[in-house]
Amino acid sequence: MEREKVRWRGTHGVGDFMHALNVVHQYGFEKNKIIDLEMHWEHDEDYLYHPDDPETIIERMEWMHGKYYLSNNVKITHQFNSDLFSYKGDENHRNKVRFQFESENLHPIIDQAPPNQWCFDPREYTTPENRIVIWTPYYNREQPRRWKRWFEPDDWEKLIINLESWEGWQVIELTYRTPIREAYNQIRRAKYVVSYDGMWHYISKNFCKPHVIPSKEGITSYNTPNAVRIEDTEIMHRFFSEEQQADKLGYAKERANKAKQKVCRDLGIELR
Repeated sequence: MEREKVRWRGTHGVGDFMHALNVVHQYGFEKNKIIDLEMHWEHDEDYLYHPDDPETIIERMEWMHGKYYLSNNVKITHQFNSDLFSYKGDENHRNKVRFQFESENLHPIIDQAPPNQWCFDPREYTTPENRIVIWTPYYNREQPRRWKRWFEPDDWEKLIINLESWEGWQVIELTYRTPIREAYNQIRRAKYVVSYDGMWHYISKNFCKPHVIPSKEGITSYNTPNAVRIEDTEIMHRFFSEEQQADKLGYAKERANKAKQKVCRDLGIELR
């Protein structure tokens, strides 16, 4: 198979490196190429975003990639203390460049939202349990952008209390400091996911989980086509009310199944 080098800007977010992996996996699959993915980091290999973090972002990326479908078709290397994608002198990030494709088939400015549909190895899929995995933006070291947190802390607390009252269901709350293996396995076993648009959302995406996200932005549908996007606080609470539980969760499951069917059709595989 032909090979192509792709350089990509690394950040501290799991969703960011999973986005990179999804893009290059889909691109390589469609072009029948092995991809040499060169990640560029502004820090050294042992850098921790916070001293109490359980693992580095490099460790997280290497572990996660091992779970990907056709993971051997993407070879990852790392460049540390790199300034290739530095934004210095461009404080507003008007010319934000995230990647460079050697072939220039994808342009970093023109193609800022490249196709990114991929999945984990089919052997990773399992029958879900009656558990709901949830994460909010309010335990992060730094607060996400405002559009990701218009659903207020009191609203998340109210929602979690409501979910915990459901008989026969287990509610698992994750934070950005949850070890990567635990986050992955909790989402893998979950029947539903509820979160803001960030953190572990690409794990849910790759598993095609029924997912509900409070978001007013179209980028959410790009990141997580499996998810129901809700733009109003009252509608968000009503979605999980006891009276509408069956209908609403059925709708979330239907949307997720459509996303899964598309992955299976495009990649020619079967997922449980």
